[in-house]
Amino acid sequence: MSWSRRTRSAAAVAALLLSATALTACGSGADEAAAPSGESGAGFPVTLKNTFGETTIKEKPARIVTLGWNAQDVVYALGETPVGMPKVTYGPTKDGVTAWDADKFDASKTTLLDATDSYPYEKIAALKPDVILAPYEGFDETVYKTLSGIAPTVAYPGAPWQTTWQDQTTLIGKALGKSAEAGQLVAGIKDRVAKVASEHPEFKGKTISVGSFGADNYVYMPGDPRVQILNEMGFVNAPGVQKLEETNTKKEFALPISKEKVADIDADVLVAYVDGLSAAKFAADPVYAALPSVKKGTAYVMDDQQVISGMSAVSVLSVPWVLDKIVPGLAKAAAAAN
Repeated sequence: MSWSRRTRSAAAVAALLLSATALTACGSGADEAAAPSGESGAGFPVTLKNTFGETTIKEKPARIVTLGWNAQDVVYALGETPVGMPKVTYGPTKDGVTAWDADKFDASKTTLLDATDSYPYEKIAALKPDVILAPYEGFDETVYKTLSGIAPTVAYPGAPWQTTWQDQTTLIGKALGKSAEAGQLVAGIKDRVAKVASEHPEFKGKTISVGSFGADNYVYMPGDPRVQILNEMGFVNAPGVQKLEETNTKKEFALPISKEKVADIDADVLVAYVDGLSAAKFAADPVYAALPSVKKGTAYVMDDQQVISGMSAVSVLSVPWVLDKIVPGLAKAAAAAN
């Protein structure tokens, strides 16, 4: 997985925001996005709808390639092993994978694909996949058709980079003939998040904004999974974020915001990714230091790449890994907002 294709890094995010196709949802969720087309074996063939059309998987896949974020997490959690998955370049382990996949990755079984700037189609084809899983991605129809020429491709069902972690899990479960197991994974994470919410009543009703700050600034929209998971903990989106969403006609996962306008999206709790800065430099900047959340100590500033990636790449494996790391900081910020 190439973090640079999805993170705040100035050049990468700017390119992604400019290139992401404006697409409307084909359904209200994964349940509508997937409909079995027949009964054969473990529910195959199965047809999954996506934003470009639909994909039919004729029989249970054995050789699985994942693209984008999170898909490999679901594959691992369902007890399968991908033959190919993206190499991680942002906050990777020494093996080039995420921290929460480290104990599952086996280099002798899985080829890491460099998808930093484009997809290595020849290498993907050489793996002879039975299916390509990319339910949380942002590629266009041309890429989709190219991938589909290699193997049935499970693409995202709505707007780029905005498939919920629940729908990602459900889609992959259907694609692999493991819907029941996928449902159990979703239920388990929901229970885990609900437990956090119940243990931290200080989260309930507090406004929140999630942004990326540095050479360029971005604010994440309500449709982004990293925002959704915080909403599930009890936080509500700040009025400034809601106002920006009203102008988000292309349904982007994040919108650029000038440094001078950051105050417009301040909240009871400001979650600030400061990759490229340090937390100390962020707090010392005159513009950021003037924010009420920074003054009151209700800004939760994050500069650890692995934790940022864990909070951003929301999945059934990343959530348990990252909750222990972020909840204390969120609790401190929310308590200070009282």
